[in-house]
Amino acid sequence: MMNYIWGAMLLFGIMFSLIGGKASEFTEGLMNSSTEALQFILGLAGIMAVWSGLMKIAEKSGLISGISKAAGPLMRFLFPEEKNRSTIAMMIMSFTANIFGAGNSATVFSLKAMELLDEENGHSPYASNTMCMFIALSMSMIQLVPVTIMKIRSDLGSASPEDIILPSIGAGLISMIVSVWVCRIFERRQSHV
Repeated sequence: MMNYIWGAMLLFGIMFSLIGGKASEFTEGLMNSSTEALQFILGLAGIMAVWSGLMKIAEKSGLISGISKAAGPLMRFLFPEEKNRSTIAMMIMSFTANIFGAGNSATVFSLKAMELLDEENGHSPYASNTMCMFIALSMSMIQLVPVTIMKIRSDLGSASPEDIILPSIGAGLISMIVSVWVCRIFERRQSHV
């Protein structure tokens, strides 16, 4: 559906630029936007590569396993039904990347964790409580160092791109608490049905 919407928007843009006699402005804007988008993507690719590499090193060195053991009580509280250690490790890797502001790098680990959770859920058309909690936490995860946002602010000429750190931590903490609370409410409501 989104492909049709984007396609329609592009066609309407071309049509109105031709009707309004502004085809050259449309073409120039399209080319400039494409160039800026490519520069933006290449700038973020470096950060994503670094974080993906660090996560791989952490996994191979056993650091993730150690963090999994240390985070065991918290993970049992958040995901009481989850017993598979590899699934928990993938979730922790996703959370770790999110916490350090590399949300794009966390996507790989989140997708793998969701694949494992889907297998455990029997490929049901309905998400399990664990899947819902994982998605809610992944989307609202606190960021100690929002690297991506700081990079964008720096690229756009911010005098102090690090000013976003404290507001980001506060907003992330509040959104995480609300996410866990809402998930627990729906889990209780479901168990009474």
